[in-house]
Formats: sequence, C-alpha cells, structure tokens
Amino acid sequence: MDNCPICTKHNGNEAPLYEGENWVVYLGDFHSQIPGYIYLEPKQHIENWKDFSTAELAEMGSMIKDVEVTLNRVIDLERLYTVAISEQVRHIHLHLIPRTTKENRKGTLLIQAATQGSQLVSINAEQYEVLRDQIISAFNS
Repeated sequence: MDNCPICTKHNGNEAPLYEGENWVVYLGDFHSQIPGYIYLEPKQHIENWKDFSTAELAEMGSMIKDVEVTLNRVIDLERLYTVAISEQVRHIHLHLIPRTTKENRKGTLLIQAATQGSQLVSINAEQYEVLRDQIISAFNS
C-alpha cells in the first residue's frame, strides 16, 4: 500500500528477526529503550481484524508464543504485554512489550511509556546490537 511505513519496511532491506508464512517479527527501535520490544506485523497490508483469515490469526497466536519463549532465553522476562493500536499506522501490527523482573512499572504505565518512546532504561547502541544478535540467535536455535 502506498505511504504505509510498514509495507515500505517489508519491501526494503531491513531483515526481520523471524519470519512465518504470513507474519514477520522485527525488533523495536533503539529509541524505545525497552530491551526486547518486538513488533509482530502481517506481511500483507491489513487494516481490520475481520479481514484476516483463520489461518493468519492462528499463526499470529503461535508467533506470540514463539516470541515469548525466545525472549525468555535472552532477558529476565516477567510478562509480555501485547498491544494493537494501529491508529497512526493503519497497517495492523502488534507491539510485544516485555516487562522484566527488574521493571517497577506495570500494565498501562509501562505500555504508555513504551509506545510513546519514553526512555525507561539506559541502553546504548552497542548494547542494543548485542541484544539484537542474541534474539536472532535464540530464534534460530
């Protein structure tokens, strides 16, 4: 779809962390400052839940589980929040927001800070790249 940043990303050079038949997994932006913040995005441009096939929705559920299992291998995961807003970017996508055992904010406080780019932890670019490599390795093992 024209002007869709998610479709543009899918057609560009950025490789996903993990790919299923209908969905792709990308690591969240460095600026999110949340180690393990993940985007789960359908490959095709879909703006409404009713437009997904049953198979696509089943794969989505399976991939959320895969992400949680993978993050458990890499970070001290306590909870994995799953949020779909799709307001600014209409292409439906899920924000998979990890809460570690060291994070004091819970629920909507953490979700709001995460989705609005508030800095929650100090992670530098080098640490971000190391984490990215660890997550990729965990998905491939």
